[in-house]
Amino acid sequence: MEGKGPVDLVLVEFSGGRFDGGILAELETLVEAGTITVLDALLVSRGGDGSVEWAEAAGADERLAALVGEPAGLLAAEDAEAVAEELQPGTAIGMLVFEHTWAGALAASVQSRGGRLVDWERVPAAALTALAAT
Repeated sequence: MEGKGPVDLVLVEFSGGRFDGGILAELETLVEAGTITVLDALLVSRGGDGSVEWAEAAGADERLAALVGEPAGLLAAEDAEAVAEELQPGTAIGMLVFEHTWAGALAASVQSRGGRLVDWERVPAAALTALAAT
């Protein structure tokens, strides 16, 4: 994956089992700016009666389907089932896999100048907040 950026899996839980389409506007902005590339998405919900439904991007929302394009196949039924086991009734989870496109451009620049990316670690925001509080 030389020249590619790091890839993240993000899980976002929604109470009431509803996904807010307003989030798609922010994702569209990030994609259009070249900041991220959405690779895959699944939406999983558990109804008040305990029933579970899940959908890939193409079956969930046409705007989300447009962002994902051809799914990378990184998320599958097994992922939806695993997440569904933890869902409380009346909740939903959006699973999103995306590449940090901006970082891929940086890595390519480093490599084209003879450099080598040695390590890249994520520091969670909660850890930074805790450090700042001390």
